[in-house]
Amino acid sequence: MICMNDAMMTGIPHVDNQHRMLIDAINQFTEACAQGKGRKQIEETLDFVVSYTREHFRDEERIQERFSFPGVALHRWLHTQFSIKITALVQEFRQTGPTVVLVGELNKALADWFINHIKTEDKKIGEYIKKAS
Repeated sequence: MICMNDAMMTGIPHVDNQHRMLIDAINQFTEACAQGKGRKQIEETLDFVVSYTREHFRDEERIQERFSFPGVALHRWLHTQFSIKITALVQEFRQTGPTVVLVGELNKALADWFINHIKTEDKKIGEYIKKAS
């Protein structure tokens, strides 16, 4: 289970609230997997992640542009790469259904994204805005 703590906070309330929503979805999916219900939960999780990324990435990129964050182009590219990965998982789900392999791939994609992106890249945005303000 992932718990939101200070190390994960960007200091941007709207972004941090959206990250909490992602953490909740990841935790629900992880819990479903632990109970052997990952296959059943995968469609709901994929639907959430697709809609979440559209809204969250748009909001985050607008904030970066508003504050002239110098890493906005790289950040946008990272968002695009994650969106490509999720789109591939959705396509795989439509083709093969809720396989054990797909459940594992989604778990890994979400965990990697959370650990590598939010804790490092998103944190940079908050630090930049704090210094710029």
